[in-house]
Amino acid sequence: MNNNSYFSKVIILIFVMLTFTFCASIPTYAEDKDIQCFLDGKLLHFEVRPIVKEGVTYVPMRAIFEAQGAVIEWNNTAKTISAVRGDIHVFYMIKEGKVFVNGKENAQVMKAVSLQNNTLVPLRFISEVLGSKVSWDEGAHSVYITSPVVEEKVVPPVNRTITLGAREVSKTLTDERNRFDIIVKHYGIKNNQLYSLIEFSNMDNKEISINLMSGDKKLIRTITKEKDPMPIQKLENCSEATNKVIIDNIGGKIYNIPEISLNQACVSSNQAQQDAFEEWRKNNSGFSVVGSNLVSVRRYVQDSSGGLQNFIIPANRTEQLILVAPVGGEARLAVEGSYSVSGIINKTIEFKLDYEVVSELDLGIYSFFYTQPVY
Repeated sequence: MNNNSYFSKVIILIFVMLTFTFCASIPTYAEDKDIQCFLDGKLLHFEVRPIVKEGVTYVPMRAIFEAQGAVIEWNNTAKTISAVRGDIHVFYMIKEGKVFVNGKENAQVMKAVSLQNNTLVPLRFISEVLGSKVSWDEGAHSVYITSPVVEEKVVPPVNRTITLGAREVSKTLTDERNRFDIIVKHYGIKNNQLYSLIEFSNMDNKEISINLMSGDKKLIRTITKEKDPMPIQKLENCSEATNKVIIDNIGGKIYNIPEISLNQACVSSNQAQQDAFEEWRKNNSGFSVVGSNLVSVRRYVQDSSGGLQNFIIPANRTEQLILVAPVGGEARLAVEGSYSVSGIINKTIEFKLDYEVVSELDLGIYSFFYTQPVY
């Protein structure tokens, strides 16, 4: 036998054996046809194409989590995934195939697979623990993922009305003739109190006087002003000690006993300084931005009966009031009042603010309005 022929046959035999060995080491993935994955009708595109192993479709790990809105953290040392989607928290141990949903271990165990240095996870398994539904179309060779239907929080309707005589207007009273609006800007419940921010908008060239009937509501006005210089206090010790001489006629001794008294002029001076500081504090305590010389100060503006008389809205100006009403059996606010326009004799327009809140509302950006006023 020719040596060259013999060596050629040996080389061919070795090549065939190596080929069978290599093929045997490759996982039996179905790759005869590309698998398409759809999420809510939209085709998903993966950097590594999906594969099927033993009837299970596997897809790239991070891509399938993030496509369904999950935020994930990957621990490369422990080979674990922590994913959060809404109120669902998933902890997946990819090597062991164990998954915990909101701290409770899932009965099903499915491991991830590795392909070309990529980690692939079982598509149906992961999607279902995230709350989605999965279906397979054999004819189309496609997987369809349907996201869970998010139930919208039903908020009971809020009835906000302002009535003007027999006419009812939603949310805003508009007096077109006098170019005057009363607007319910915002309201909310805090500490069993109903707070309402009411805006009076006067776009005419005449001032308008507002009167509100008495009641159990607090009426607060917020004023933005420049801070006044803080008064310097120089409080003094007003105590004065004088010696009182006492003679003991029997014993024949003389005693000097100290007697403490207050200098009234000093006391008056201290009190005047404290009064001035208290007045400054009243006029300058409120909300302010760091570094700004402006301060928002709040004031009770009602009279002793809880009403409001002659609250002036200057021409072409807007004023706001905060109304604080105790919440009883129902969260409702009813305020009756009237307004008159300067220069128009015997022309008083009556109105009624009447609305109810059937659910607690988030105070949101208005929260600073709904704190107890400084004074």
